[in-house]
Amino acid sequence: MRLRAASFSLVLAAALAGCADANPGAGTDQVDMTPSPPPPSEQSQIYSAALHQLILVDNPYATAPTPAGAVHIVDGPASRSAELVIAPDGPPFDTELKNEITAQSADLPPVEFVAGPELPANPAPQGLTGVAGDGVIVGLSPTRRQDDGTVHVGAGLWCGIDCGLGLTYVLDRIDGQWTVTGTTGPVSIS
Repeated sequence: MRLRAASFSLVLAAALAGCADANPGAGTDQVDMTPSPPPPSEQSQIYSAALHQLILVDNPYATAPTPAGAVHIVDGPASRSAELVIAPDGPPFDTELKNEITAQSADLPPVEFVAGPELPANPAPQGLTGVAGDGVIVGLSPTRRQDDGTVHVGAGLWCGIDCGLGLTYVLDRIDGQWTVTGTTGPVSIS
């Protein structure tokens, strides 16, 4: 009889353990063990800050009733973008960087990366209609660290025959965020 009671106790304990495993958080405080995604790379944060400044503040049509409908970023560093030469002269940006920039640009018009500025351009019309989808074409230069801890990024925007802007942004890390604090060097306006 003792053997039968011991066997029954073991079977009951195993069954209860199985039920507990089927509902692992029952009766206990649950802790989310899902790892949080890593923060975006510093380079994508710098480019995103410059892009926001260029599109939302400095864009010649930023305050127009119909702002830019699309943002076409030239895929690859365009070292002379501050001079309104926004053709890429470096390798394409890596996929992770493009995904991070796009994710950080959810509050902008739709962002897409294009192989070259000629793809979305339609130079015949003037003004904001010079780019497909009433958009803008953007070139970003490689980031350049400065001795004082700031970073310089050349940015060029073209939106038609008589619509363009090229400049170099100065960015500084303020309260953990890369922020445009000014410009340096010449500014090109069309």
